[in-house]
Amino acid sequence: MERLSVLCNHFDNDDNNQYLLQSNDVVATSTTNSNNQQTASVNNLLQLSSKIQLDSNKIEKLTAILFDHPDKQLQEDRNRLVDKLKDPIFEWKPYVSFHELRELTQNRLVALSHDPVLKCSEIVTNYKKFSMFQSTLVYSDMSLAVKSSVHWGLFAGSVACLGTEKHEKYFNDIDTCKMNGCFALTELGHGSNVKGVETIAEYDPATQEFIIHTPSDTAQKIWIGNAATYGCFATVFANLVSNGQNYGLHPFLVQIRDTKTLEPLKGISTADNGPKIGLNGVDNGRIWFNKVRIPKDNLLNKFGDIDNAGVYSTPIKNPNVRFNSMLESLIGGRITVANMANSAAKMGLYIAISYAFTRRQFGPTNQKEELLIDYITHQRRLFPQLAEVYINQVGINYVINKFQNKTDKDARDVFLLACGFKAATTWNRSKTLQLCRECCGGQGMAASNKIGILRADTDVDLTYEGDNTVLMQAVSKALLQEFKSYFTGTKRITGMLSYTYSKGHIGIFLRNKNFFTKRLHTESHLLDPDVLLDAFIYREFKLLRLLIKTLRGKVKNEKMSGIQAWNSSLDLVLQLANAYVERVSIEKFLEEVQKASDDIKPVLLSLCVLYELTKIENDLGWFLSNKYFAPIKGQAIGNTINKVCNSLRDHAIPLVKAFDIPSQFLTAPIIGDWVAHYSNPKNF
Repeated sequence: MERLSVLCNHFDNDDNNQYLLQSNDVVATSTTNSNNQQTASVNNLLQLSSKIQLDSNKIEKLTAILFDHPDKQLQEDRNRLVDKLKDPIFEWKPYVSFHELRELTQNRLVALSHDPVLKCSEIVTNYKKFSMFQSTLVYSDMSLAVKSSVHWGLFAGSVACLGTEKHEKYFNDIDTCKMNGCFALTELGHGSNVKGVETIAEYDPATQEFIIHTPSDTAQKIWIGNAATYGCFATVFANLVSNGQNYGLHPFLVQIRDTKTLEPLKGISTADNGPKIGLNGVDNGRIWFNKVRIPKDNLLNKFGDIDNAGVYSTPIKNPNVRFNSMLESLIGGRITVANMANSAAKMGLYIAISYAFTRRQFGPTNQKEELLIDYITHQRRLFPQLAEVYINQVGINYVINKFQNKTDKDARDVFLLACGFKAATTWNRSKTLQLCRECCGGQGMAASNKIGILRADTDVDLTYEGDNTVLMQAVSKALLQEFKSYFTGTKRITGMLSYTYSKGHIGIFLRNKNFFTKRLHTESHLLDPDVLLDAFIYREFKLLRLLIKTLRGKVKNEKMSGIQAWNSSLDLVLQLANAYVERVSIEKFLEEVQKASDDIKPVLLSLCVLYELTKIENDLGWFLSNKYFAPIKGQAIGNTINKVCNSLRDHAIPLVKAFDIPSQFLTAPIIGDWVAHYSNPKNF
């Protein structure tokens, strides 16, 4: 709390240098001893890392970290799923037609439901298993993974999380795909702004039914997965109206098709969204409701209910809090999207790095040409992405555990962590697959080599389950709310800032622009992950301070409304959210490194340092313009990145093997003997 008081003084008075420098001296002294203890190991980081041989035993340790040290049951569940995916129906088929792929994906979903590995009830009780299930399906086929995520994650998840005990009777039919489901929230006129959804569900007390109706063209449900052909039931979000009063969005279970004929029921019209740039195994569609009647009990009534007379009741009186609680109950889907995106990035890296160790190009006359992996440009493109996949996975695991064990107290924290990590991980997935495609040259274009198809199939994750730009705004808004809550003494909104407050760094960084590390560019200094972490902490809080001042100035001096000030500052808003996610990612990874055995710790630290240096280099303009680094240090950062990349060269194959991608999915020809493969004229 004392550090927060100092921080408050800084915001109120920028010229209070005497007190601020005194605070710096105290904190700097307390950190010097611990830094000295680490100097020897930091100086030798690259040397220690290069001496390590990542044998099968060490690879297993890395795999355990990536899978968050799974217990025996989770390992058995994954093995069972992998065995099920060996059935010929799941064989990789990149050349089937549009309609064949739709039918194949549906048949694969049904095949998964036979003696199911995952059950509807486990989405609530064993979320870690659900996330593992979905991230593994990515290796088999992205269309199947998304279709499964819609059916079990969104449809089943909404019934389980938003319904009550009386809705548990549907679980078995959902698990066995007798109730093929979809999730109807998005409308033509409203996607990210779900509060603007127009669909009506008006209660009729005479028949004790709800009447579901599409009141306008913009109210049609659109881009609904499973809705074009195969979905027979839907969780429909509509405005609950009773006795003339609108109580806002609520979820309703609605049958939309006959389960045998697949024909739409009376009052329901559907249409196909047609071919897409990817993910064509998923039948996205549109739905219109023309005064469709459903039983009163089809209201998923965890957060709001109606009695027979139409009197509304709810455990959460505040409509905004109630609405947020509904969405937060389904946040597991957003976390799963992040986990699935990281799996896609892993597959791309496995293929591209494997190819780089066998493909040669250019070199000395009359000698073997150089391997692609030995070009620093190749390492510079692939190894930072490899590091980020490791860092992101540990962060995702952290959020998964927070979600599985969440309480009412930290539900908002989980919601916002999920927003941040979903955006950061999917953006990285997009960049990673593009770089992997380029690093494989023309071979990256081949459908048989998977990267191109995976890139197209996963592109939707940037906007579904929340547009990334909108999600990052939610993160920054929460940071501002928590900051305000401390200084006004109001109730804490989230715990997003408390960890950093407790580290004791803020007194140093926000007050002293000339601290002793500013001009240091020695290798030991730039290879210290804790020293580099300080830069991320500084940036986050400096951006927070700048955003507060900017918003205040626009409202006070430029006479803008609050929303005008916010919209005109969105560049800063996104910078702050990104800074927050990167800082949390580093902290969580370093926590995991501290628990790791000494025989893999130097490699993990090298990955962390590479991630940190790359992120700093990417935002070097900010650090230089804010005088956190001197220009000479910026140059040294680039040189050090090259050295770290080179030190990871011999670890690259073991590091991707630690992803534990089942061998049945590693079918890309360029992973193996691609010369023999392409020597056969019949092969693609």
